[in-house]
Parts: sequence; structure tokens; C-alpha cells
Amino acid sequence: MGRLDLAFEDLGEQQLKNISRPVRAYRVRQTGEGSAPGAWARAAEHAAPPLPDKPSIAVLPFTNLSGDPEQEYFADGMVEEIVTALSRIRWLFVIARNSSFTYKGQAVDVKQVGRELGVRYVLEGSVRKAGNRVRITGQLIDALTGAHLWADRFDGSLEDVFDLQDKVRAGPRSTGVAKWPGRW
Repeated sequence: MGRLDLAFEDLGEQQLKNISRPVRAYRVRQTGEGSAPGAWARAAEHAAPPLPDKPSIAVLPFTNLSGDPEQEYFADGMVEEIVTALSRIRWLFVIARNSSFTYKGQAVDVKQVGRELGVRYVLEGSVRKAGNRVRITGQLIDALTGAHLWADRFDGSLEDVFDLQDKVRAGPRSTGVAKWPGRW
């Protein structure tokens, strides 16, 4: 009891960046059952982080539907505003923007995203520009079931972009979050 089937393999002295003298390095390898090469790494790679003990959310990068590359910057800023607003809610666990942005430009399965990031909820959305107008949509999805819990759209003018961002930022915080199951 209390023993691990591990062995340390001496790799000898290694030359490392920014260290003038060689450093002795070791490799840890598993012995016994399940010790096939890479078995440990594969198991760790596929292990999903556990859900936190409070509601948790990842805000995915919004899709730019306008075809205007300049709107990519706007869409990213919108997501950052939402992440910042949600992070102020003490009882809510919010995944960092950089972690969520690893999914940028990918078609994703929300259930898989929930498992990989260890969250119960995912907020996704899109941005469309037509002339001087912008439409932003958002959907709050239960990552365990794939069910939509909340959806809304926000229309505004590019001249009032900060006002529009404030409306969108308040949307999931005031409307969607209050209705999340399991909160109370």
C-alpha cells in the first residue's frame, strides 16, 4: 500500500538554456500494469478535469459572420467584456479567455468543450455587420446535456459600440445567469 509502480531512468547530464553547467536529468516511467509506452501520457491527456463545486462557464470566441476581418477584433473584444463581467460574480467559476480561445476558428461540440475545460455551461455567439449596424447573438448552453438555456440578440450602431458592448455584457449576467439550474 502506498507504493507506485514507477521507475526513474537516469538520462545523464543535460545542457540547458541559461544554465552554464550541465544538469543531471531523470525520466519517470511506469512499470507493471498499464506500462505500455505513452500509456500514462494518454491517460492524463484524456482525463477530464472535475466540475467545480459551483456553476462554471467558458465563453467561446464569437464567430465573425460578416466576412469583415476588422470585425474579428470587435468579436474578440466582446468576448473579453463578457468574461470580465462574469468573473465579477463570486459564485461563478469562469474559465480564462486564453483557455477558451484555443477553440477559435473551430467547429466545436459543446459537450466536448465542457468536458475538456471542466465547465457545466458554455456561452457561444456570433457577430454580424451590415453597413453601420452590428448584430450580436449569444446562447448559453448546458454542456452536460447540450440544451439551450438562454439566447438573445443585440442590435446596435457602430457609433455606439461601447453602449452595445455594455448591453451584451449585461445580457448573460442579468438574464441568463439568474435562470441557471442548480444555482439555488
